[in-house]
Amino acid sequence: MIANFSEKLFATHVVIKVPVPKNTSKSKIKNSFGRAKYEPEQNAIVWRIKRFPGKAECMLSADLELVRTVRPKAWARPPINVEFQVPMFTASGVHVRFLRVYDKAGYHTNRWVRYITKAGGYQIKI
Repeated sequence: MIANFSEKLFATHVVIKVPVPKNTSKSKIKNSFGRAKYEPEQNAIVWRIKRFPGKAECMLSADLELVRTVRPKAWARPPINVEFQVPMFTASGVHVRFLRVYDKAGYHTNRWVRYITKAGGYQIKI
């Protein structure tokens, strides 16, 4: 995985769910960032990264041990789910140049804009 945004920015709350077959019994996981573990209740390897810097690259490798089944089934590979946030970044490139507030009640405004990019159901099919 490579972060294709500026090295001045970082992604937060990154959660990657890699589905595994239901008959998985053990896993041996190696990763370069964050924490990854096999979660049997989700039938997935869940990789959590608190803070992922821009232009960085990280890798995950896993060896799985499967339990033999009586009737082998072909495993249809479900998509990999990715969730993340990138503060102060807009994927579309939209920026607020100015904002004017008209209020006769004397409301005090703070002059700053907060941008955030949030993944809302991003899936990768392999």
